[in-house]
Amino acid sequence: MRHSMILAAVAIALGTAPTIDAAPKKKRAAAPAKVAAAPAEPVVASLPDAPYVPLTGCPVPPAGSLAAVKKVDKKARGKFSIDKAPFISTLDAGDLCVSGNKMRSGAGDTAGSMGLSAQVMNTRSARMDLVDIPAFERELRPVLEAFGKAWPYAPLERTPKLLFRADEAYQAQALPDNTIVVSMGLLEAAQSDSEVLFVLAHEYSHLLLGHFAKAETIAGARGATQAVSVAWSAGSAFTAMKRSGGNVSLATMQSGMDAGARRAAPVAEALRFAVDDIFATSWNRDQENEADALAVDLLIRSNMTIDSYANVFERLQKAFEAQKASYDKRKAAADAAQASMGEAMKGFATSNVAGFAATGGAGMQGFGSGLLKTAGGALVSNLGNITRSMGGDTHLPPEERRKGLAAYFQAGYPTADPPIDTGALIGRIKGKPEFARTVAMRNAYMKARASYFAQDYAGASAQLRALGAGSRTAPTFVNYVAGLAARDQGNVAQAGSFFQAARTGSGVQNLQLYESYTEMEIGAGDMSDSNALIAEGKARFKDPDHFKSIEIKRDIAAGDMAGAQLVYNACMAVKGRDYITERCKAAMPQAAQQPSNPLGFKLPFGG
Repeated sequence: MRHSMILAAVAIALGTAPTIDAAPKKKRAAAPAKVAAAPAEPVVASLPDAPYVPLTGCPVPPAGSLAAVKKVDKKARGKFSIDKAPFISTLDAGDLCVSGNKMRSGAGDTAGSMGLSAQVMNTRSARMDLVDIPAFERELRPVLEAFGKAWPYAPLERTPKLLFRADEAYQAQALPDNTIVVSMGLLEAAQSDSEVLFVLAHEYSHLLLGHFAKAETIAGARGATQAVSVAWSAGSAFTAMKRSGGNVSLATMQSGMDAGARRAAPVAEALRFAVDDIFATSWNRDQENEADALAVDLLIRSNMTIDSYANVFERLQKAFEAQKASYDKRKAAADAAQASMGEAMKGFATSNVAGFAATGGAGMQGFGSGLLKTAGGALVSNLGNITRSMGGDTHLPPEERRKGLAAYFQAGYPTADPPIDTGALIGRIKGKPEFARTVAMRNAYMKARASYFAQDYAGASAQLRALGAGSRTAPTFVNYVAGLAARDQGNVAQAGSFFQAARTGSGVQNLQLYESYTEMEIGAGDMSDSNALIAEGKARFKDPDHFKSIEIKRDIAAGDMAGAQLVYNACMAVKGRDYITERCKAAMPQAAQQPSNPLGFKLPFGG
């Protein structure tokens, strides 16, 4: 009954579908190797990355090339913190060069964009549900290039890569690896070019202003990364419990721990996706206001469509309201998933762990037995702050934001006359065949994902196959969720075929795919495939430290405790990346030697 309530809560927050509890299947001994290269299939060519821009010296705007600075009326701007306009005329070229150099060449925990993007959890590879749509990027990249030409200071190292997210959110976000992610919900809801152009200019401004090089941003990025990583680790714990329970012959354990873990596993996956839905860089209020002001500057200086004064700010306020409502909805869904996960962990802490102790752990020799014994009590005390640690919407409330920007515009550009917004850009995007196809795919995918969360594995699989699951041309996330559904039915061979299609396909590569695929192979006892996936993941994502916890799990599963200890020791030596060491403690709780918290989670942001 407890698990039915948990799954119902998640289904309400993330979509509904009937519940089916499928029996696990054994992996066939003769299953083909899944890490071999698959035959090539035709793919749609991605837009090549923009060329690298070498930075020579420290660019300074020519004298007289920027508009004179004027004060913004304090009463008119309200809580908007920018008191001089144009903001672009108040910037210090030297400071921007320092930030720009950090973002280009920084390294280590105190670096800016490049330092953060060297940590794979802060890149597009760690975000879910991304798709590359060249037809849309061809329309929007020239907009970013125009902004770049209007920027008179140190340029970005290259025009950002544009990717699109298969969700309904009204948002876009900049990432430290020079990527801007635009949600399909924003393009679908936009009724004017002004909305899309302002959002792009705002995210581009965060990059131009070097916000990723700021200490508070780095700290916020670290906290968000830790939250995502702990949500992933919670999912790994359930997967491990499910596998360990499957190795136990005692009927009481088979019907208790194993069945409970199978029912709760989709809750853990729902939490992973929900946390990713609210993942955003932790800008502070002043940084958001700076990006708003510079967005206006870039639009005016590039003579970009923005509309008449009366229309544009009315439209922008509606856009701000849509953005806030979208965030609030996604945050509520994430909180519901987190609460459901907490209930699941309480259930294991109060009942199943006791059952494990009564058996003396007989037969628990496989991967995850340590997690099985301790996950309930340890995780439940640390889950409470995951979504809270992601931060919130730090923009001003919509009315205050519109009011401040209107006052800013009046002060800085009293005679500005930008082109009228005819909606031509968003009209072209929505008129492309790719738009209708992507929206339909997004809608079907979200229904399939909801079916999976509600344990309708057969329904989810059928829906995902209709979207091309199993094909290397399907979006990575379609194959990924199809693999999860097959895995949680116990069909490891079929899950491997979906994961393999995702790994070798033409979609945006995803770090979580590699983690889930590798952990499944470890649980199935396939050390050859596990080793190959770990090696490829380290090479592909260029962040070997991130894979240390999985290497520990592999060594433990192989009975190589000495090897696991060596990796654990190396992991404890990683500096400035707390989530890495916490994941290793979770993978080898016996080495962590923390009786009060045997799973090893000790989050710096609370609890």
